[in-house]
Amino acid sequence: MENLLTEKESLDLIGQMINTAKNNLQKGTAKIILFWGYLVAGFSLATWVLLETLPHETRYHAFYLWFLMAAAYPFHYMLVKKIDRENRVRTYIDGLMNRVWIGFTISILVVVFGMLIDSLIVNTVAEAVKPGHEFVRWFHWLLLVPFMLCLYGFALFVSGKAYEFKPLTLGGLFCFAASFVLLFSLHKTGVYGVQMFALFISAVAGFVIPGHMLNRKEKKYVQGS
Repeated sequence: MENLLTEKESLDLIGQMINTAKNNLQKGTAKIILFWGYLVAGFSLATWVLLETLPHETRYHAFYLWFLMAAAYPFHYMLVKKIDRENRVRTYIDGLMNRVWIGFTISILVVVFGMLIDSLIVNTVAEAVKPGHEFVRWFHWLLLVPFMLCLYGFALFVSGKAYEFKPLTLGGLFCFAASFVLLFSLHKTGVYGVQMFALFISAVAGFVIPGHMLNRKEKKYVQGS
């Protein structure tokens, strides 16, 4: 005859599953958050500095720095594999959160490549653009950073709520607010510099600070358990 779990045993089992999910976040997610947080913060800060210091005719070449981000994905892959080897237990929440961040990455790539293709099309028919309307060649790029911040906010907010880690949730809300503010600054002079600086601050507030807090929590509670 099958052994049925008592109500107390069922609650204990659910509690253990939740704690396992939280511990998995603490054991691995901090490293990934800090990796991408410092990377995005560094690139955005470097781009902002170049935009402010390069001659006007070459200042927008600063954005070519972002193509180097592609080199970070092999390191991300190795880091994820290392974390998977260290975490023997994998919960449903872990798998769900992985899919959230995979969806986030796909969304970013779709938007960036879509804008690149649009730029190629617009430049090909540039002669057809009426004088005084040249802004249509580059205006869509002004929407990239606000859209990225909105996606950052979504992924951070969902992760924070799923793992009940408030700093991640607050980081997501900060990214939402930054995206909202940037949408009202599209017409400002020097808007690209403003966007890069806002992206730098958001990366620090949304990724770097919560990542270090999570790292400290791991050392205090997980390794000592």
